Amino acid sequence: MKLKNNIISLSYFLIFFFLLFEILFSEKNIFNFLNNHKVLSEKKMHLKQIEERSIVLDSFLENFNNLSMFREIIIKEKLFYKAKDEKVLRYKIIPE
Repeated sequence: MKLKNNIISLSYFLIFFFLLFEILFSEKNIFNFLNNHKVLSEKKMHLKQIEERSIVLDSFLENFNNLSMFREIIIKEKLFYKAKDEKVLRYKIIPE
């Protein structure tokens, strides 16, 4: 009976040791899991920022397509166009 208990406890110990060894030192170990989890959380944050930027750009595009006043402001600002009655001041920057 004692021998049987020793064999059972030895087998439990060996199984436990094998599983622990696999968790710590295999290719798919716990350290890789933690590292991948960190990388995934960073990628998730980056994706969220991209989605927020996409929403802003979509609203900008919608405003540009639908509102003529908005389109006029953007064209003036980005392409430096002016209306016929508008005056444009030019100046030269002299570096010191």
